[in-house]
Amino acid sequence: MSGRVSVLNGRGLRIIALIALVLVYAAMASGPVAAQSFSVARGNEEFLVCPGESFTGAVSVTNTSDEPIALRVYLADRVRDPGLTSGYGYSDTLGTEPRSFVGWMTFSPERMTLEPGETREVSYEVSIPDDWSLEGSYWGVLVIEPIASEEPDVTAPVEGEMSIGVNIVWRYAIQIFATIADTEILQATFTSMNMEPAEGGLNATAVFQNDGNTFIRPKVWLELRNAAGEVVYTQEHKEQTVLPESARDFVFELRDPPVESGEYLVMIIGDYGAQNFIAAQGRVNLTITPPEPEDAVDTSGAETEESVVPEEGGSGATGEGSPSG
Repeated sequence: MSGRVSVLNGRGLRIIALIALVLVYAAMASGPVAAQSFSVARGNEEFLVCPGESFTGAVSVTNTSDEPIALRVYLADRVRDPGLTSGYGYSDTLGTEPRSFVGWMTFSPERMTLEPGETREVSYEVSIPDDWSLEGSYWGVLVIEPIASEEPDVTAPVEGEMSIGVNIVWRYAIQIFATIADTEILQATFTSMNMEPAEGGLNATAVFQNDGNTFIRPKVWLELRNAAGEVVYTQEHKEQTVLPESARDFVFELRDPPVESGEYLVMIIGDYGAQNFIAAQGRVNLTITPPEPEDAVDTSGAETEESVVPEEGGSGATGEGSPSG
């Protein structure tokens, strides 16, 4: 179960595949955290289809608590903000996303009650219109959440004191993708790269832009290369979905990299399934200060200190890099 806490706007969610959202209610007394919880066995679902075809799927839901739990199921849209990097949101105001297929989708049941330890399935079906102008990827979101009580459970208040009662509500969202076969256009680039000094190292950010018509999950990693062009350090980034006609930030935090002081080429490389990789690059000077000998410091020891001085010129005085093909 994901433990990421997001901000609720109506029922809009900021999630990737599965999210957990905490709702906090004010009350006159402190109360126990709700014991009800459940798990979902699936995350992202992906289908390759042709116009006029239908596909079905099912999501297993299990009550992992020791009390019965009532759940409701509904559809949502994952919406893009083409003007912002990582500008994705989830909304139950349907029909605003041009690539949404929620209008082609049915599911069952809308509500269910699970006994402790019980598992049931939520089934769905998506019928693709017989329209051969469709191309690329389309998507929808199935949201499963508990039917929360109107007020949190609270104990008797303490006279003269005010405290908070809390109910925790876990909401899961299952994103479903359908890509029209033989219409995929894979096209992407890094539009910018920026490097900034940070305590103990540096932060390197590259903006990955999906210019194609299908969702992609690129493999993105960072390499440090010395003056001889040798790779002396590698860091992989966690997987992120990038929707078509939108962009996402890929941020690398380099803390105490196991290298010597000197100038390095920083390369952020992306493999998104095309024939060639894409890359963004910049140069930095790393100054590594080794710890003092143990007999020269107090018993608390000394930590390694590191400063980052981005090279001026091609990378910019602020440590900005440049994309390359």
